[in-house]
Amino acid sequence: MKIPCPLCGPRDRREFYYYGSPDYLSPVAADADLDALDNQLFLRDNIAGQVQDLWYHEGGCAAWLKVTRNTISHAVLGAELVMGAQAAPKAAANAAPNPAAKPVSAAAKPAVKPAPRTVAKPAAQPKTPKKDA
Repeated sequence: MKIPCPLCGPRDRREFYYYGSPDYLSPVAADADLDALDNQLFLRDNIAGQVQDLWYHEGGCAAWLKVTRNTISHAVLGAELVMGAQAAPKAAANAAPNPAAKPVSAAAKPAVKPAPRTVAKPAAQPKTPKKDA
């Protein structure tokens, strides 16, 4: 299954983390009873047809997406950025994705490599000559 990331282009679903229903974007009111919170967190409808889900682009641009898909045909119908995300530049949106490009994660590794760990070797013991008997 390919998910059309608005920033990176079509990507394999293995680059994404499935989060669930977009109901999580509208939290329950602070004065709501525990049943309302329980319903939002644990009770979900299993809809046959078109649904919207939240996905996190973990192996790419680290954007949160609202993906529209069909649960019957498994077709992905579209994706949009969730609030606060920047829009893709026009040139990047029209360009073909580069399959050789490495994904960039939010927690990128530092450019400086740490010094290799060295283990001190014990001092060599002098060999004692064997006595002739």
